[in-house]
Amino acid sequence: MLLPLVAVIAVGLGVLLPPAPRPLLPDSRQAVAFTDRYGGLLRIDADGDGVRRLPTDPDRVSQHLVHAVLAAEDHRFFRHPGVDPLALARAAWQDLRARRVVSGGSTLTMQLARLLDPRPRTLGAKLAQMALAARLEWTYDKREILAAYLSRAPMGNRLEGFEAGARVYFGKPAAQLSPAEAALLAAIPRAPSRDNPWRDLATLRGRRDAVLGRMHALGWLDATALSASRAEPVVLATDPLRYAAPHFLARVGAEIGPLEAGTTRVVTSLEPVLQARVERIVARHLGALTASGGRSMAVVVADLARGEWLAWEGSGGFWSAPDGQLDGARALRQPGSALKPFTYAAAFDTGFSPATVLADIPTSFTWAAGTWTPRNYDQRFHGPLTARSALACSVNVPAVLALQHVGPEALCDLLRRAGISSLGDSTERWGLGLTLGAGEVRLSELTSAFGALLRGGEFVRPAAWRAVLDADGRVLRRPERAAPVRVCSAEAAAQVVDILADPEARAPAFGLWSVLRLPFAAAVKTGTSEGFRDNWCIGGTREVVVGVWAGNFDRSPMGNVSGVSGAGAVWREVMLAWAELERPGLDLSTRDTLGPRPASLREVEVCALSGLSPAPSCPRAMRELLLDEQAPRQKCDWHVPTADGRVAVRWPSVYRDWAAGEGLLEPTTRITDPTSSRRDEVLAVLTPADGDAFVLSPDLPRRYQSLELRCTVPGNPAEVTWLVDGEPLVRVGAPFTARWELAPGAHRFEVVSGATRSRPVAVSVFGR
Repeated sequence: MLLPLVAVIAVGLGVLLPPAPRPLLPDSRQAVAFTDRYGGLLRIDADGDGVRRLPTDPDRVSQHLVHAVLAAEDHRFFRHPGVDPLALARAAWQDLRARRVVSGGSTLTMQLARLLDPRPRTLGAKLAQMALAARLEWTYDKREILAAYLSRAPMGNRLEGFEAGARVYFGKPAAQLSPAEAALLAAIPRAPSRDNPWRDLATLRGRRDAVLGRMHALGWLDATALSASRAEPVVLATDPLRYAAPHFLARVGAEIGPLEAGTTRVVTSLEPVLQARVERIVARHLGALTASGGRSMAVVVADLARGEWLAWEGSGGFWSAPDGQLDGARALRQPGSALKPFTYAAAFDTGFSPATVLADIPTSFTWAAGTWTPRNYDQRFHGPLTARSALACSVNVPAVLALQHVGPEALCDLLRRAGISSLGDSTERWGLGLTLGAGEVRLSELTSAFGALLRGGEFVRPAAWRAVLDADGRVLRRPERAAPVRVCSAEAAAQVVDILADPEARAPAFGLWSVLRLPFAAAVKTGTSEGFRDNWCIGGTREVVVGVWAGNFDRSPMGNVSGVSGAGAVWREVMLAWAELERPGLDLSTRDTLGPRPASLREVEVCALSGLSPAPSCPRAMRELLLDEQAPRQKCDWHVPTADGRVAVRWPSVYRDWAAGEGLLEPTTRITDPTSSRRDEVLAVLTPADGDAFVLSPDLPRRYQSLELRCTVPGNPAEVTWLVDGEPLVRVGAPFTARWELAPGAHRFEVVSGATRSRPVAVSVFGR
């Protein structure tokens, strides 16, 4: 029973000694937490001692945690001067009866003293702790001492502080702990090596329940809450060695550079729910890609309005794949046709327009490396193509002609302004092949460059972080926001975006209902490098841009995997996931998702073949988005009426050999009065086709799973009525199209014009 008396002497000596040094928590001993945009923990970086330590402010944590710590360690904390003689007397009596040390009688302040000045467990060390505890109480107030203990308490697995424990073990800040979670953490510091949640959870759960019982006895937990807390299952983070979004955090580190002294937290721009969705989408599609020889996939998502990265997945297997720690978003790869939009943007600013006709015929080009004759993906040539058709269908020869018009150096300058840094200062190496992917680019840079087109021709480099904070939440640094860089004119950007968002224009190459067609307007471009080594899909709206790369880091080829069949399906799912998360409940199909066009552009009708102003004999006209100075002044003279009422094409000499090879020299089209119906046209449903079957996706909102209804209508009625299963769906005017939200079951479609009713078309929809 001598210990309490000795304690009083130690306390007296402590009071007479100089005050304890300040501060209790020097900045140099604090780790740095990286969080998502909402504060959720992504990773804790260890300090110089290899410890992951986070400051814990008692005013900013769950009150359950404070109660749990006091119940477990020192419920008289606010009533003693650092050493509690009553606790020491009780501990001495318990030790004497047990004939061994069963209780130390240490106060919370004494435990902090031991953490500040660790010594072997001897009587002398105990007295030193008492003296230091008295000095701490003499120097600091109770709140500061509690904050220091909460921040320094050992939590096992090289963690210090309850904030670090809460974020690593439960994946949440200490402010959100339940009573059961708080009690479990409070039970760890007594024996952090023994009570390791990842090794012996059963024993720790028993200690948790004991702490909960103490909280109840002290009046901090009622009987109902006690029962519920003891029944609450323990749900821990799955793997102590892993952390979230590893490739993204590497990007943050590269952007942010050395951190200021006193940094305790870096707030990133990551959208955690979208990141998780992206990871699941990539994992699912990698299974199918592997069957075709592909092993890796990268996806990046950028918010164009805020200039921030929302999601970043670099390989699809950071923790499991042999090369999963390589980051495909930052790797240099050949982009295939994905650079063509920039070639056309430059061309539209230097004399070309979407209506410019380019010759897709066998053509040889000479440059430093020799003579080169590019071919198309489908191994065919298509004759005269407007720039709209050539870009939308990703035809190669017209793209090279466009680059020949612009000049490789001018394209490189544009790409550098758009943030692409990998092409160097000279274009001699790439030449005209640059537009077909001869150079190498990074997915992250190409995606943000595409964002410049979606932003009206202005480049803003996305940031991966928002703020660097100190322990008090003060902002030490924010990203420097450079002024937007003009990449091309707003008009050229709008024209390129309009083309890449036009499903009708790309239908000849990709089909009308490919994975690139979303329920809302989005501009998108694919790319496939030589030998199917890389495939790409990049696109978005005015608000967001998504980039996808698929391939192998060792550059081995995949088996006929194109930008559409590989990356395109992933791009589609990520875009729909973004829409569901960022715009929940909003039907984007009714909104202008590409933003307003420049007022200087207007829609102009041109002949679909010649790009000139349509003449009465032109069988098909199309609208083009043009500046006044780009609008054709000449009437089309390619289409010539024949004596028997048909149309012959007067092919320019450059196309005659191609037309002869395609059998297009004979007149085949009959002229009709554009104000009357075609003689062979009847009222009929065009899409869907009779017997079509559709499967509902369980992963997509129902509002994004709809079917476009199209029909042929003779005459010029003001409107028609669509019927589904015999019931009116909608009445519409020209062009008489409608949309129907897919519903499970067998369905029948008809269209009614006046007293005429079309033949029914039957389809089946599977799923629920």
